[in-house]
Amino acid sequence: MTGAFQWYLSLLCLPCSEFLSGNKMIAVENQALVSKNAIPKEASDGFTVPESNAFGQSFRDYEASVRLSIVENTYPLNHINQTYDFVKRTREEYAKLNKAEMSIWEAIELLDSFVDESDPDLDEPQIQHLLQSAEAIRKDYPNEDWLHLTALIHDLGKVLFHSKFGSLPQWAVTGDTHPVGCAFDESIVYHKYFKENPDYNNPAYNTKLGIYSEGCGLENVLMSWGHDDYMYMVAKANGTTLPPAALFAIRYHSFYPLHKEGAYQYLMNEEDRENLKWVQTFNKYDLYSKSNVRIDVEKVKPYYESLIKKVCTSAKFCALVILNTFFSLLKLDFFFFLFAVLPRKDSDGNP
Repeated sequence: MTGAFQWYLSLLCLPCSEFLSGNKMIAVENQALVSKNAIPKEASDGFTVPESNAFGQSFRDYEASVRLSIVENTYPLNHINQTYDFVKRTREEYAKLNKAEMSIWEAIELLDSFVDESDPDLDEPQIQHLLQSAEAIRKDYPNEDWLHLTALIHDLGKVLFHSKFGSLPQWAVTGDTHPVGCAFDESIVYHKYFKENPDYNNPAYNTKLGIYSEGCGLENVLMSWGHDDYMYMVAKANGTTLPPAALFAIRYHSFYPLHKEGAYQYLMNEEDRENLKWVQTFNKYDLYSKSNVRIDVEKVKPYYESLIKKVCTSAKFCALVILNTFFSLLKLDFFFFLFAVLPRKDSDGNP
């Protein structure tokens, strides 16, 4: 097919469990493990939850936040436009992973110019939010470097706002997430705006279960589109070695109706319930670390760069492979965050 592309990613080798050679995937090391003594902490343990956010207000106040006018412009568009068909179509498009190529730190730096308009608690650039989350969780879990890295990259999917990734509007990048294809639970913030969503009155989608079955597992549930699912897709497409708890946190950290309100539990399976404990632990660092006291980027950068690179040493490369050639293009940076573009010729030899 003319104009067809083949995309490969190299991401999150913690440790680097696989590298590609020709068209084969070779296992070189085991998946990163959660330490045996690592226990998800209750909200009252470890991290001290502040009494107020950066503006001196309650966290997640969607009625009186100083950022209310900005936040209220984002959610109506989100709730009206996030239909099952939109999500399915957009997810299929972005599953091509055909936008850009960059290192993890380059992707992080893209977020230095991005402020989340759905967030009532913070008006700092997102690079600060990533580092604030990572530094807070690093303090309480010093030996769980998979958690440090998870916090560092959990919002990297917000690069979707950037022109290199299609300049998606904020309603398709940020905000709380929820399932599509079934009824919109009333615990979802600004629920009233769903009444203008075409799925609201669609009998195929507006019942409790909709197109799903009880206990089907969240893996089989289509979530509203945004940075969470995109980052999860990038990690999965690469065969990341981050543990299931990390991937679950990346994919569902904005799923507040579930991990805060307890909604949609009837869709979960046993694996979901186990991983939910870590999401609830992760959430307090994601939410309550938000502050107008900035992290010194240059001071902490060496640690996180070493964390990114530490497991890809000697011959253990994260590789980029073109299947219709006889060689692999091995990246010398050892650890790349790739949304890479590799042109693939059709049967007539045309690019």
